[in-house]
Amino acid sequence: MRRAALVALMVLSLFGAEAAIAQSNNNDYTPLNSRIRRDRQFPTDVVNRWRDQVGPVERDRRKSMLGQFTRCLYNRSNARSLELLQTTDFGFVDFTQINVDPDRAMRIYGFQDCLNRVASINGTGVQLRFSPGALRQWLLQEAYLDRNEDGPAWVQPGFDAAPRVYPLSAQRPEVRMAMEFADCVVATDPFTADYFFRTTAGSAEEQAAVQQLSPALGPCLPEGAQVQLQLPDLRLWLGEALWHASMNRVAVPADASGEGSGG
Repeated sequence: MRRAALVALMVLSLFGAEAAIAQSNNNDYTPLNSRIRRDRQFPTDVVNRWRDQVGPVERDRRKSMLGQFTRCLYNRSNARSLELLQTTDFGFVDFTQINVDPDRAMRIYGFQDCLNRVASINGTGVQLRFSPGALRQWLLQEAYLDRNEDGPAWVQPGFDAAPRVYPLSAQRPEVRMAMEFADCVVATDPFTADYFFRTTAGSAEEQAAVQQLSPALGPCLPEGAQVQLQLPDLRLWLGEALWHASMNRVAVPADASGEGSGG
């Protein structure tokens, strides 16, 4: 199933808990009828409660086998990794979209070499599925954390994230909807989104971050839409939004109200 197909039906099942989160805000809608504020500055009233916990969770992540593997991929060529992130988007589902044969892509990005290296270091086998979406996810994670080692320093008053550019998916509303939802969540609580992205899947730290982040999810739901969203999907989507916000900051005009410009 394509990742974007997840946008077809929204039932938030974080922890397998409550069914659907109510849409609760009254902000103006985007063209996709998403309840997301326009011209919204990074929040200045949200406390970074995770500041002292970033270091420990980052060390745990780096020690994990998956962390070792993704770092190996990224470090083979930072420039090549950043180029792929720039020329693809969340709708990257086929290597032919960038005119690369899958077998050649595996060699270029060192998939098997990195698997073998991690297996050798840990004295055990490693099994991962190589796909366009997975490759983008792995490289994006390492690129973001490499540039923001100590936390989201890109969250600064007077700045906002510039509009997205979709190199591959400009005509795919389901991709745009997923990213607008994620951008909204990150704009609402960037510190918790950043911390959640750093945690190890299945950890107590991940659960604590999700509980703190939950109030931001409902107001960001697209009007009238439903999306199947579980923790791995939330991590994937918020990673995309964190990367975009950190790499595409723009100064907000002094007269911008931050409350949505309407129609």
